[in-house]
Amino acid sequence: MAAKETSSVTVDHDLLDHARQRVGTGSPSAYVNEALTLEVRRERRRRALWNTKAADADPDRVARMMAHVESQGQRDR
Repeated sequence: MAAKETSSVTVDHDLLDHARQRVGTGSPSAYVNEALTLEVRRERRRRALWNTKAADADPDRVARMMAHVESQGQRDR
């Protein structure tokens, strides 16, 4: 099990109410910890997918797209 650290965070009232309802008389810390764990896993999966797609990308097409994006930015100035 990973080491735990006490932290103070500000949470929207309705979200904290929901967490408290889910845990009953216990502390919402475990609920928040689980939610953060799930979000970290989602982020890691998205990053891995993004890296896979980036590795498979056609460099010439990417260069054309980036040139187009940059020209749009210059036009808006």
